[in-house]
Amino acid sequence: MADDLESIVLRPVVANGQAVPDDYEVIWRGLTIGRMMKQADSAHWWWSCNVHGQPPTANDRGPAINFKDSQLRFNLAWTKIRAALTEDDIAAALSHAEIRLGDSANQEALPLLDLQGKRAAARHRVLKSGTIEFSGGAIDCMVRNLSDTGAALEVASLLGIPEAFNLLISGERTTYQCEVRWRKENRIGVAFSRS
Repeated sequence: MADDLESIVLRPVVANGQAVPDDYEVIWRGLTIGRMMKQADSAHWWWSCNVHGQPPTANDRGPAINFKDSQLRFNLAWTKIRAALTEDDIAAALSHAEIRLGDSANQEALPLLDLQGKRAAARHRVLKSGTIEFSGGAIDCMVRNLSDTGAALEVASLLGIPEAFNLLISGERTTYQCEVRWRKENRIGVAFSRS
């Protein structure tokens, strides 16, 4: 996943040389694009999403009822912000980040955590029939969730399903080129390839 330019990870915040529990910076392409942290003396979380040089927007920060809700709300905000970013915006933010690097050496050694909802677009639960097509065959599947960047598929068996294939979804004209990201029991998570 390290080569996926849209991948988002969480890095623990460090204070006085120690990782702070339940406090994370959100990292994309090496840039800090936000933060998620549990509020003191509460089960609730706080999140924010921003890129240096971009104006604040109405829904780019706020409270969340738990960590998972914080991730979901962050992803919704990030989807809107990311869609508006130009390559010049990204270059300016990267340049600013290089100037600020100073004390980040301690943080580089900390493990990065995959953001559960790291997708570039929000998932939507669906129940649609589909067909996995590849050279030499086709396998029926059920599409269980779908976003602009990927899907979760349910199959009778994982046997024989290659790492890359085409997905046809009933009722849609688009053929999705897919790369398998994970396999579990009778489910497959796929990312749509960029053409």
